[in-house]
Amino acid sequence: MKVIIPLVFIALAIWFSAYSSPAELPIPERAEFDRAAIEVVAQRQEFPDPPLIENAGLQMACADCHGIFESQGEGNRGNLGQHRHIALDHGMNASCFNCHSDQNRNKLILKGGQEVGYGEVQNLCASCHGPTFRDWEKGIHGRSNGYWDTSKGERTRLVCTQCHDPHAPAFGKLAPLPGPNTLRQYAGGAPAPYDHDVKHNPLHLKSPSNTKGHNSHDEGDSHE
Repeated sequence: MKVIIPLVFIALAIWFSAYSSPAELPIPERAEFDRAAIEVVAQRQEFPDPPLIENAGLQMACADCHGIFESQGEGNRGNLGQHRHIALDHGMNASCFNCHSDQNRNKLILKGGQEVGYGEVQNLCASCHGPTFRDWEKGIHGRSNGYWDTSKGERTRLVCTQCHDPHAPAFGKLAPLPGPNTLRQYAGGAPAPYDHDVKHNPLHLKSPSNTKGHNSHDEGDSHE
């Protein structure tokens, strides 16, 4: 009996190796998505300080016009000659002078009357959105570009207006990106661009149709 049991296992091993075909692993199709959704550039352009806009082909600061012409009152937005493209949809914040200085249009104004430049727009937003501002300071809210480890390179925090339109800050509906599918995702094709050591990557599937390709890692292949 002690001799028969090993012989049976040996026979089964020979049978499985000779007559069994490789398992067909399901490889889902790669989901397509808009690459612009993961671009590192800011969604909106940050205003310089002082702010500049193009008017009649000229780059002009706000005070260049507002220092000459008398502005319309807050209740006459329908009669504006300029800024008609602005859709003011900022909740209860429906007054221009809640954020813009009435005395110096090149400046923003805080709740206590202190004027700040456009380079400090995050401090203006903080006066109403304190919890969100504190999250932004810690890197929880908003977006960082560059390095988490600042000893290896610079890290840049995008300010509020580089993502949000200050006059209508709510985001529209965003299409979600596809879920992660790294396991065997690149079978039969080129390795992922972030694979620094493809030769020892266990996530690549060896395919019979690609035994000499990127995924087989034959001894003659070179990935250095």
